[in-house]
Amino acid sequence: MKDDKETKEKLIDSAKKEFLEKGYNKASLRKICADAGVTTGALYFFFKDKEDLFDSIVRKPYEELGIMIQEHVDEDIELLSVPDSYVQEDGDHNDLVEKLIHHIYSNRDAFILLTKKAGGTRYENCLDTYIDEMEESYRAIAESMAKGIKGAKVNDYMVHWLTHLSIEAFTHMLDHEPDEENAVVYMNYIMDNLVKSWFTLILAPTAKDMKERKKHSDR
Repeated sequence: MKDDKETKEKLIDSAKKEFLEKGYNKASLRKICADAGVTTGALYFFFKDKEDLFDSIVRKPYEELGIMIQEHVDEDIELLSVPDSYVQEDGDHNDLVEKLIHHIYSNRDAFILLTKKAGGTRYENCLDTYIDEMEESYRAIAESMAKGIKGAKVNDYMVHWLTHLSIEAFTHMLDHEPDEENAVVYMNYIMDNLVKSWFTLILAPTAKDMKERKKHSDR
């Protein structure tokens, strides 16, 4: 059993290096096995195929991140059920940023694979999936906020735009800042500004509203 566990770990370590260097499509199972010091037959003892091997590296970190984000969204929606709770102080998201950054950087290779090297796998559009799921959650938060403000309505375009910015801020940090502590500092600054934009923009008049207002003012 111990030998099986060590062999599987060697295969995963070797696969991680190969996938990071070449991406999923160009990665060679023969090279992965050779670097791990095992036969291709040994690989198929542990994994169904190449995608199953890739999945073994990225699936758990990917799913755990989704759970963490959804838990935070659920907390925000519950908080916003209380009148006037949409007024928040700067920095109240810092714990979340630190938690997310720690998870991402503890699994940095897996998230680089997910965001840059997953073409040809079921994860190749994972960023779009994150954005779609987050946009739906953000819209639910925005609608909860709008209920507490007379005459307010959600600006769907801004919800979509801010969702992209939020996700892209994390992926950019992952690409360009290797140090976790630095990433936390920078992301807190970024999120401070995104949160300020959030409260300003999601209930802002739409372009259509502004055009209508201009028509009336020009009459």
